[in-house]
Amino acid sequence: MLLVQEKSVITLVGVRQAEEGFIFIHQGPSSGCEGCKYYQVCIENLEVGRVYKVVELREKVFPCRLHEAGVRVVEVVESDILATLPSKLAIEGAVITFQKVECDVQVCEHHQLCVPRGLFNGDHCTILKIEENVSCSKGSPLAKAALRRLPSS
Repeated sequence: MLLVQEKSVITLVGVRQAEEGFIFIHQGPSSGCEGCKYYQVCIENLEVGRVYKVVELREKVFPCRLHEAGVRVVEVVESDILATLPSKLAIEGAVITFQKVECDVQVCEHHQLCVPRGLFNGDHCTILKIEENVSCSKGSPLAKAALRRLPSS
Protein backbone atom coordinates (compact mmCIF):
# COMPACT_ATOMS: atom_id res chain seq x y z
CA MET A 1 0.00 0.00 0.00
CA LEU A 2 1.18 3.53 -0.82
CA LEU A 3 2.25 5.45 2.26
CA VAL A 4 1.46 9.16 2.27
CA GLN A 5 4.14 11.34 3.86
CA GLU A 6 2.74 13.55 6.60
CA LYS A 7 4.14 17.06 6.66
CA SER A 8 4.23 18.57 10.13
CA VAL A 9 3.59 22.23 10.81
CA ILE A 10 4.75 24.29 13.78
CA THR A 11 1.94 26.16 15.55
CA LEU A 12 0.73 27.15 19.01
CA VAL A 13 -2.05 25.59 21.10
CA GLY A 14 -3.28 26.32 24.59
CA VAL A 15 -1.02 24.82 27.27
CA ARG A 16 -3.97 22.82 28.64
CA GLN A 17 -4.65 21.31 25.20
CA ALA A 18 -1.00 20.69 24.36
CA GLU A 19 -0.64 16.94 24.48
CA GLU A 20 0.31 14.41 21.83
CA GLY A 21 -2.76 13.05 20.09
CA PHE A 22 -4.93 16.14 20.78
CA ILE A 23 -7.17 16.72 17.75
CA PHE A 24 -8.76 20.05 16.88
CA ILE A 25 -10.46 21.91 14.04
CA HIS A 26 -8.77 25.18 13.16
CA GLN A 27 -11.51 27.81 13.32
CA GLY A 28 -9.36 30.79 12.37
CA PRO A 29 -8.57 33.83 14.50
CA SER A 30 -10.78 35.36 17.16
CA SER A 31 -10.99 39.09 17.71
CA GLY A 32 -8.50 38.74 20.60
CA CYS A 33 -5.82 37.60 18.15
CA GLU A 34 -5.60 40.95 16.38
CA GLY A 35 -2.17 42.53 16.79
CA CYS A 36 -0.60 39.51 18.52
CA LYS A 37 3.07 39.07 17.71
CA TYR A 38 2.57 35.27 17.50
CA TYR A 39 -0.29 35.55 14.99
CA GLN A 40 1.68 34.26 12.01
CA VAL A 41 2.86 31.02 13.61
CA CYS A 42 -0.33 30.50 15.62
CA ILE A 43 -3.00 31.30 13.03
CA GLU A 44 -1.51 31.64 9.56
CA ASN A 45 0.35 28.31 9.58
CA LEU A 46 -2.98 26.45 9.62
CA GLU A 47 -5.86 26.27 7.16
CA VAL A 48 -9.32 27.21 8.42
CA GLY A 49 -11.71 24.25 8.60
CA ARG A 50 -9.02 21.56 8.64
CA VAL A 51 -8.61 18.97 11.37
CA TYR A 52 -5.18 18.76 12.99
CA LYS A 53 -3.51 16.36 15.41
CA VAL A 54 -0.66 17.27 17.76
CA VAL A 55 2.26 14.93 17.09
CA GLU A 56 5.08 16.56 19.06
CA LEU A 57 5.43 19.02 21.92
CA ARG A 58 8.12 21.64 22.21
CA GLU A 59 9.27 23.22 25.47
CA LYS A 60 8.59 26.87 24.63
CA VAL A 61 5.50 28.54 26.15
CA PHE A 62 4.28 32.06 25.31
CA PRO A 63 1.69 34.34 26.93
CA CYS A 64 -1.71 34.56 25.22
CA ARG A 65 -4.71 36.88 25.64
CA LEU A 66 -7.11 33.97 25.10
CA HIS A 67 -5.45 31.09 26.93
CA GLU A 68 -4.98 31.83 30.62
CA ALA A 69 -2.03 29.46 30.99
CA GLY A 70 -0.48 30.59 27.69
CA VAL A 71 0.24 28.71 24.48
CA ARG A 72 2.80 26.03 23.78
CA VAL A 73 4.77 25.38 20.61
CA VAL A 74 3.71 22.09 19.01
CA GLU A 75 4.04 20.21 15.75
CA VAL A 76 0.79 19.17 14.09
CA VAL A 77 -0.24 17.17 11.04
CA GLU A 78 -3.60 17.05 9.32
CA SER A 79 -5.60 14.31 10.94
CA ASP A 80 -6.89 11.30 9.03
CA ILE A 81 -10.65 11.61 8.60
CA LEU A 82 -13.37 8.98 8.53
CA ALA A 83 -15.87 9.52 5.73
CA THR A 84 -18.29 7.61 3.55
CA LEU A 85 -17.55 7.02 -0.12
CA PRO A 86 -19.51 5.38 -2.90
CA SER A 87 -18.60 1.68 -2.61
CA LYS A 88 -17.34 1.61 -6.21
CA LEU A 89 -14.56 4.10 -5.23
CA ALA A 90 -13.60 2.32 -2.01
CA ILE A 91 -10.21 0.82 -2.87
CA GLU A 92 -7.41 1.01 -0.31
CA GLY A 93 -4.45 2.99 -1.60
CA ALA A 94 -6.47 4.74 -4.32
CA VAL A 95 -6.22 8.50 -4.74
CA ILE A 96 -9.64 10.12 -5.14
CA THR A 97 -11.14 13.56 -5.54
CA PHE A 98 -13.36 13.84 -2.47
CA GLN A 99 -17.03 14.78 -2.88
CA LYS A 100 -19.37 14.87 0.08
CA VAL A 101 -22.27 12.45 -0.25
CA GLU A 102 -25.37 14.36 -1.34
CA CYS A 103 -27.96 13.68 1.34
CA ASP A 104 -30.64 15.70 3.08
CA VAL A 105 -31.38 13.12 5.82
CA GLN A 106 -29.70 14.90 8.73
CA VAL A 107 -31.07 12.52 11.37
CA CYS A 108 -29.23 9.57 9.81
CA GLU A 109 -26.65 7.95 12.10
CA HIS A 110 -24.05 8.24 9.31
CA HIS A 111 -24.68 11.89 8.37
CA GLN A 112 -21.43 13.11 9.98
CA LEU A 113 -19.49 10.57 7.90
CA CYS A 114 -21.22 11.70 4.71
CA VAL A 115 -20.40 15.37 5.36
CA PRO A 116 -17.21 15.10 7.44
CA ARG A 117 -15.57 18.14 8.94
CA GLY A 118 -12.07 18.83 7.66
CA LEU A 119 -12.57 17.73 4.06
CA PHE A 120 -13.89 19.90 1.25
CA ASN A 121 -15.28 18.96 -2.14
CA GLY A 122 -12.41 18.69 -4.60
CA ASP A 123 -9.77 17.66 -2.03
CA HIS A 124 -7.43 14.96 -3.33
CA CYS A 125 -7.21 12.17 -0.76
CA THR A 126 -5.61 8.78 -0.36
CA ILE A 127 -7.85 6.01 0.91
CA LEU A 128 -5.87 4.62 3.84
CA LYS A 129 -8.29 1.94 4.97
CA ILE A 130 -11.77 0.69 4.19
CA GLU A 131 -13.53 0.23 7.52
CA GLU A 132 -16.90 -1.29 6.63
CA ASN A 133 -19.95 -1.00 4.39
CA VAL A 134 -22.49 1.56 5.56
CA SER A 135 -26.23 1.04 5.54
CA CYS A 136 -27.54 4.16 3.81
CA SER A 137 -31.11 5.20 4.60
CA LYS A 138 -31.53 6.29 0.94
CA GLY A 139 -30.18 3.00 -0.39
CA SER A 140 -26.86 4.27 -1.76
CA PRO A 141 -24.05 1.69 -1.61
CA LEU A 142 -21.50 3.37 0.69
CA ALA A 143 -18.32 2.36 2.50
CA LYS A 144 -16.75 3.96 5.56
CA ALA A 145 -13.12 4.81 4.91
CA ALA A 146 -10.14 6.50 6.57
CA LEU A 147 -8.89 9.28 4.28
CA ARG A 148 -5.78 11.46 4.28
CA ARG A 149 -5.82 14.67 2.30
CA LEU A 150 -2.92 15.08 -0.06
CA PRO A 151 -1.02 18.37 0.11
CA SER A 152 -1.84 20.91 -2.58
CA SER A 153 0.87 21.32 -5.18
